[in-house]
Amino acid sequence: MRLAVLSLCLIVSCFQEQPADRVWRCSVAEPLCPEGQTCVNDWCTKDGTAMPDLASSDAGGDMSKPPCTDGFPIGTQGVWACRGTFSPATTVASALCKNGYKLCKDGFKITDAECTSSTVKGFFWADVPAQGTTGSLARCVMAPPGSGAGSMYYGCGTLIGGVVPAERASQACQGLPLVCYCDQMKALNCNLTDWRLDAASGLNASNGVLCCPP
Repeated sequence: MRLAVLSLCLIVSCFQEQPADRVWRCSVAEPLCPEGQTCVNDWCTKDGTAMPDLASSDAGGDMSKPPCTDGFPIGTQGVWACRGTFSPATTVASALCKNGYKLCKDGFKITDAECTSSTVKGFFWADVPAQGTTGSLARCVMAPPGSGAGSMYYGCGTLIGGVVPAERASQACQGLPLVCYCDQMKALNCNLTDWRLDAASGLNASNGVLCCPP
C-alpha cells in the first residue's frame, strides 16, 4: 500500500513539474493530468477549453491522433502549435505536421485573442510570408511583391530566442495578426527567393509551426 501511495505521489509530482502546455494522454481509468488540465476524450485539456474532435475529419490521415508529440492545441477548431526545428536540408517545416495535418495557410480557425495570448509560449509560423520594411508595416505579399517580401512570416505566439520579438502587423494576413522577422542567428533563417516555409530554417526548438487539419 505504501508503495502504491508513493508511486502515485511521484506521478503527481512529475506532472506538476512539467510545462502545462505539453500534450498528455489520459483515460477514464487513469485520468491523471497536469494541474489546470482535465481529461477530455483521452487527452489532457486545459481547463476552460474544449478539445477539438480529432476524429471528425474524413479528408485523409489519422485524425484520431494529434499532429505532433511536442505541441498543444490553439483554440477549439483543430489548430495545433507544434514545436521543433526545421530545415530544407533535414526536416522541412511541413514534416512537423503529421497524421493528415498540414502547415496552416491562414488563421481563420483561431481568434486574435487565442493567437496573441501570452500563454502561447514560443512562436509558431504559418506558411504565410509577409512584406514590409518593419514589422509594424507588414502586410501580405502583394503582386508584384513589395520591399522586404519574404523577410517576415505570419504566425502566433511569443518568440523564444529571437533578437526582435514578434509584433502586431499593420494589417492581418489571412486572419493572422502577428509577424516575426527572419533572423539568421536566433530564430528563423529565410530564403528570400523562395517564400515557402519549407524553404526556411527554424533554429530554435522552443518555436515551431502552426498545423491545421485538412
